[in-house]
Amino acid sequence: MHIGFDAKRFFHNRTGLGNYARSTILGLAEYFPGHSYTLFTPRATGEFCTLPTQRGLIVQEACPLGGMFAALWRSLGIPRAARRHNLDIYHGLSHELPLTSFGPGTRTVVTMHDLLFLTHPHLYPWIDRQLYASKYRQSCRRADMVVAISQKTADDVHEIFGIPRDRIRVVYQSCSPAFSDLRDVDDAARLRQKYRLPERYALFVGALIARKGAQTLIAALAELPAADRPDLVIVGTGPLQAALRDQARALGLVDRVHFAGRVDDADLPGLYRQASVFAYPSVGEGFGIPILEALGSRVPVITSTGSCFSEPGGDAALYTAPGDVPELARALSRVLGDEALRRDMIEKGVRHAHNFHSSRTSAALMEVYAELCGTAEQEHP
Repeated sequence: MHIGFDAKRFFHNRTGLGNYARSTILGLAEYFPGHSYTLFTPRATGEFCTLPTQRGLIVQEACPLGGMFAALWRSLGIPRAARRHNLDIYHGLSHELPLTSFGPGTRTVVTMHDLLFLTHPHLYPWIDRQLYASKYRQSCRRADMVVAISQKTADDVHEIFGIPRDRIRVVYQSCSPAFSDLRDVDDAARLRQKYRLPERYALFVGALIARKGAQTLIAALAELPAADRPDLVIVGTGPLQAALRDQARALGLVDRVHFAGRVDDADLPGLYRQASVFAYPSVGEGFGIPILEALGSRVPVITSTGSCFSEPGGDAALYTAPGDVPELARALSRVLGDEALRRDMIEKGVRHAHNFHSSRTSAALMEVYAELCGTAEQEHP
């Protein structure tokens, strides 16, 4: 098969959607090298621009018009370029498909990550909700198959957009194997010096926005007895950073809450592995990839009830109600003070994380492509 992708975020996004694009495409290239893969992007630039050539992938810049028309690259540029490549499958990796047709020989797939703008509308501006709803609903209706990255997202796509369940497939995402590959021994001293890490810390990784719950975590930390309280390392940036600093100062934790900002990709697994606990008290996600990163890194995880969190967390995580500060404080105290519980959570986490190995997620996605093309995929890893 010849499979094409909307790869803009592969090249130009360092976080969630970009990580999904890279792990998806590179996983397919590794475990199913017998197929052809073409990456469509308006510009093949940035820190990830050498990855495709290292894996033998085709890169096609698809920006037929410049200036004020450059934003039309997806709707006009991709279908035009795709017709020259005779694609069997075109996969929009982040909620969108071009408005114009690919022709009868190309089947279309769109990945839906979440519908949080509809399930949690108070977290999004009105205009964003209208734009997202229109684009995402239209893409789901036009796609031959919708891939949802969690069962929660699949349920939302069916119930809110009315897409039949027989046109939805749940295909989980994987994270970088660096988070579970312990053969690469961490340079603990270097990381502690580079990021000024404390000896004992809880870890938070995510955008500093209200939905992610860092403010709940800081408040829970303040409720712990001083003698039992770990420091908190926050990895990520966002509009709430100043408010979170003010919160830590007001609670007398200014010296205990450390803002690491953006962390180099190569260093992040080491920050997970040195943490005493990973806390992810988010209100809602499409999947929650940091949970999987932490489990693979052999770190106990505390996350939220509801949303999709039981899917990446499984039976390995502890769950607390989002926004419930006392409950989160009690969970932190349990994990930090009970070594037998910690060992059990770590062992369960390693087993659960294996279910999301790239070989498995790539095989599941290839089955979707093969189903659409009416072929039986025999090249399972």
